[in-house]
Amino acid sequence: MSTSSTSSLSSEISMENFLTLFVTQLQNQNPLDPTDNTEFMSQLAQFSTLEQEQQQTEYLSKANSINSASLQLDQIALASTFIGKTIKYSSGSSDSSDSSSDSSSETLSGVVEGVKLEEDGTVSFIIDGESVSISNFIEVENTTTTTTTSSTTSSNILSKLFGKK
Repeated sequence: MSTSSTSSLSSEISMENFLTLFVTQLQNQNPLDPTDNTEFMSQLAQFSTLEQEQQQTEYLSKANSINSASLQLDQIALASTFIGKTIKYSSGSSDSSDSSSDSSSETLSGVVEGVKLEEDGTVSFIIDGESVSISNFIEVENTTTTTTTSSTTSSNILSKLFGKK
């Protein structure tokens, strides 16, 4: 049995099936011309190696899923810090390879009402009830300066009014 045929069979045959075939082959071999033990051991070693490779692939796939989930949680945590803040965002696609979208997109702003994990695994802001991809985010608008300035002005006016009738 060659390595390439073993590779194609490995996805279809479990270790239990392989051992059943292996024992059947041993039981039904020609007693006058038995198969060499090294050939049997070679087949067993090849199958064992392929099974280990499959297990490693499954492990790496699970590790990749965990890393992806961790990234999503980080993005959700970051995006949630913008809830209640006014942000600027692009209305067009964030795909930089499409130069036509850059000319047609406009800069919009809105208050982040919430954060959403989309079905495709991306994170979006909820602005005016609509999903806006986090990749379209441009900047946080500076609304605190205006509020601070107006409250400082109000405090100055109020302090001048104290003591007057």
